[in-house]
Amino acid sequence: MNLNFSDEDSRDIECIVNYLTITKEEYFLNLHNKNTITKETLQDRHNFKLFIEDYHHMLENLHDYNFTLKDMIEHNNDTKVNDAILYFLDTTIKDPMVLAQIYNIYKNQNKIGSSSFQKQTGLSHEQE
Repeated sequence: MNLNFSDEDSRDIECIVNYLTITKEEYFLNLHNKNTITKETLQDRHNFKLFIEDYHHMLENLHDYNFTLKDMIEHNNDTKVNDAILYFLDTTIKDPMVLAQIYNIYKNQNKIGSSSFQKQTGLSHEQE
């Protein structure tokens, strides 16, 4: 496969693979796998919608634990940790690729019956 990249893109890719200590092939296969998961997720609209509803419900339930979480954050003087927690929560609800990857884990857990969400959503092998 011959891919044509600009010099700048080639340098960026080279920096990334060197930083991650992986080959370019591993890097592109990883991206391909993530894109495949995203595509499959978007094709599974009904179950993905159920997952999003469950996921938002779970995040809303965090409100019940809000005071405990607030105390933990306030008593933690490490701003990097606090920023990381807030960034993680923000990313998981806004980034479609992250949601697709979380959904893939969710769906795989349901296939082996290890997720309690299966009972809550009615997600079953027949619907997949």
